[in-house]
Amino acid sequence: MNCSLLEDLIAANEPFRVETAAGRVFEIPHRNFVNLTPKKTALAIFSGENGEDHFAIGPLLTVTSAVAKV
Repeated sequence: MNCSLLEDLIAANEPFRVETAAGRVFEIPHRNFVNLTPKKTALAIFSGENGEDHFAIGPLLTVTSAVAKV
C-alpha cells in the first residue's frame, strides 16, 4: 500500500476502511483512530468494542485496500 494514499485519507478526516491480506477489516471513523508509524512502514489503528479500547498495528505491506466514500 502506498503510504501517501493513506496520508491523504487520514488528512481528509473522513471515515474510511482498511482491509488487510489476512482478511481483517478496520473501520476508521476519523483521523484520531489511526496513525502511521514514524518510519511510515505500519499503521497503528485504535478502536473500541463493548466499552473496551483495542489497538492493532498493521504493516503497510499487508494492507490490500483502503476504501472511502467519494
